[in-house]
Amino acid sequence: MDLSARQRLVCERVVNVFETGSIKGKYGAISIYNDGPHRIRQITYGRSQTTEYGNLARLVDMYVKAGGAQAAGLAPYVTLIGATPLVDNAAFKALLRRAGESDPVMWATQDRFFDLAYFQPALKWATDNGFVLPLSMLVLYDSFIHSGGILPFLRSRFRELTPKKGGDEKAWIKSYVEVRNTWLATHANPDLRPSAYRTRDLLREIGRGNWDLAHLPILANGTPVDDQGAPKVPKTPAMPKPVADAAVPFLGEVEAADPPPVMGGSRTDILRRLAADFGVEAAAARLIAYRDKHRPTSDPRYWAVVDFDLHSAKPRLFLFDCVAGVASAHLCAHGRGSEGPADDGYAEVFSNEDGSNCSSLGIYHCDVTYVGEHGKTLYLDGLEATNANARRRHIVMHGADYVAPEVIKATGRIGRSLGCPAIETGDVQKLIPALQGGSLLIVWKSAGA
Repeated sequence: MDLSARQRLVCERVVNVFETGSIKGKYGAISIYNDGPHRIRQITYGRSQTTEYGNLARLVDMYVKAGGAQAAGLAPYVTLIGATPLVDNAAFKALLRRAGESDPVMWATQDRFFDLAYFQPALKWATDNGFVLPLSMLVLYDSFIHSGGILPFLRSRFRELTPKKGGDEKAWIKSYVEVRNTWLATHANPDLRPSAYRTRDLLREIGRGNWDLAHLPILANGTPVDDQGAPKVPKTPAMPKPVADAAVPFLGEVEAADPPPVMGGSRTDILRRLAADFGVEAAAARLIAYRDKHRPTSDPRYWAVVDFDLHSAKPRLFLFDCVAGVASAHLCAHGRGSEGPADDGYAEVFSNEDGSNCSSLGIYHCDVTYVGEHGKTLYLDGLEATNANARRRHIVMHGADYVAPEVIKATGRIGRSLGCPAIETGDVQKLIPALQGGSLLIVWKSAGA
C-alpha cells in the first residue's frame, strides 16, 4: 500500500477523534470501561487509547526506558500492569496523566508506540492481503486500534475474499464494516454499543466513494477532520523495513562483537576528544549528559552531531566512532523554513510545528530504517520539547541529490529539505547503518543551546 503523508495523517486523526474526541489526540486522556477480560473494569490511556490488559505495559515500559520526567514514578508499575488491577490506583493514574499532559518525551513515545503497536501491524496486514486504497487503511487501522486486529469471527460472516485471493477490495471493506457495525451496535456488553458511531462514520465514507480520502473534511463522531498542517513529503513508507544490520541492541548497548576502543579511556572519553577536534565539544557534552541522566546503562559505539553554526556548504554532520577512535564530516541540509531573512545558507529559524518546513534542534533517537522514494531512510524520534513532533512531521535522514559538491559549485551552498537532515546519497551507506538501531544524534546551534 502506497500511502501519502496526508492520507496517513487523515487516518491517524480520524482514529484519534474516535478514541479521544481530539484531532491530535489527548496524550493524557484516561477512560475507564468494563471491557477488560471477563468484562472487568480497565484503564484506557493515551492519544489513541491503549488498554490496561492490552498494550499499556509496553507503552509505559518504552516511556520509562526513554527517561521521561515521570519515568522514576512509573517504573515500578511496568511489571504490574495487566497482572495486578490498577484501575483504582489513583497514584498510577495521576502519573500517567501528568506524563501525557506535560512531558514531550511521553508525546514522542506515544507517537512511536501507536505506530509500532497498531499502525504498522495494520499496514502489514493490508499489504499482505492485497489492499491498496487509503480508505481501506483507515478501516483496518481503526479495527486494530479498537478491536485489536481483524477479527476472524467477523470475517466468517461474509463471503467476499481479500484482494490477494482474487476478491474485490471495496466489496470486502464494505462487508467487513457492515458486519462490524452490527456486532458493535448489538454487542452483549452495553458499554461497547455506543462505539458503533465509528463504523457508521466509516460506512458513510464508503457510501460517498471516498476511497482516496480526498473528500475532506471527514466527520468523525461529529468532528470535522482534514489534512491541514500535513508535512509536505512525497510518500510515507509502506512499512518500516529494518535490514539485517539493524538488529542491534537498544540505544547501542555494548555488543560482544565490538572490539575494545583503540584509543585509551572510555567511549565517552573518546567522544569528547573527537568532538573537540571539530569544535563541537559542547554539543557532545549535551549528548553525554542526556545519556547519563536517562539511559545510564547504554554505551553506544556511534554518536552524531549536526552543527548548524556552520554554513551549508561546509561538512557539518559529524559521525564519531568511539571504538575505532575516528570521526568523519559530511554535508547535511537544513529545512527551507530554517533559512533566515538573509537567505545566505545558514540555518537561523527552528520550529517543531507541522508545516513549518524547519529543522528542529535537539537530541534524536535513531530508530529503524525503511526503503522509500529516497532509498534507504532512517526514522528519527525527537526526545526533547524542541523536536518532539519529529515522527509526526516525518523527519527522517535520507539521501538527496541537492546535497552534493556539484550543487555547492553551482550555487555556493547545498539545497534545503522540508526539515529533514538530508545527506549526500553517497554517504547513506556509511551514516545510516552506523546510526540505526539506537544511536543518539543532536541537531545543534550554539545560540539555541
